[in-house]
Amino acid sequence: MKRRSLFKQAAALAALAVLPAVTFAQPALQAGKDYMAVKPAQPTESGDKIEVIEFFSYGCPHCFEFEPKLEPWSRALPKDVVFKRVPITFNREAWAVLARVYLALDVMGQAERLSLSVFNAVHNDRVDFSSEVARNGWLQKNGVDAAKFNDSFKSFSVQSRLQRSTQLAAAYQIQGVPTLAIDGKYLVAPSMSGTFEGALDAANQMIVKARTERGRK
Repeated sequence: MKRRSLFKQAAALAALAVLPAVTFAQPALQAGKDYMAVKPAQPTESGDKIEVIEFFSYGCPHCFEFEPKLEPWSRALPKDVVFKRVPITFNREAWAVLARVYLALDVMGQAERLSLSVFNAVHNDRVDFSSEVARNGWLQKNGVDAAKFNDSFKSFSVQSRLQRSTQLAAAYQIQGVPTLAIDGKYLVAPSMSGTFEGALDAANQMIVKARTERGRK
């Protein structure tokens, strides 16, 4: 009996081995829970590419916590996706200063290199970027020409971009940050998914949805 039982078990395992692998699809995201539809949908500036915007502030502690996960994710996005950041102020003077810091660094081509450093300066080192003296000291330590930065910081170009950022936040009806906007149509955020990783997973799924809606595979 024991030998027969062992033979039956071996036969059953062999049968399982030839069965096709079972794949489990991710559960479909629920509108209003896992993501929000942007109404009306907003025009994008990315042409043929799918646009992903992060609405954020250097002053936001949740954005600071999100950054180490967002940065490598954004670098690994497919070639048909373009990633942008839009600083938000919520009418806070301190956040308006930090929005100008981002925009001035972006004009100089330094924002991508220094964003995490700015977050650390604000939240860990308590650098007061509203003070030109403190700001200049931080800039010099991080290899940025302070004079050129301050010219950009005070420029009409940065002021115009700040106004445009405020208009975009209003058009997308942004209530909190960090929030990711996908192709002008969808919003996902850690506050919806419950985790930073969940927000990025939702963003990945919405990118696929946007790609399908554009008639691509």
